[in-house]
Amino acid sequence: MKFLKKLDTWHKTRVGHAVFGLVELGLAYGLGSRALDTGSWWEYGLALLLLIGGVQNIVRMVRNRQ
Repeated sequence: MKFLKKLDTWHKTRVGHAVFGLVELGLAYGLGSRALDTGSWWEYGLALLLLIGGVQNIVRMVRNRQ
């Protein structure tokens, strides 16, 4: 439980948003690429969710002035 609080606190920093955003965008790219090969709808959906989360984190990183 203590680890999750530390992770949440770190995630709210500029570096945390950047790392999470880049990881999510990378996963979205990989999963989206696989979805194109397999045609799996759940992979398309998960890739879209990861893309949205990655963009949100990058926007929060830019807005965060700490």
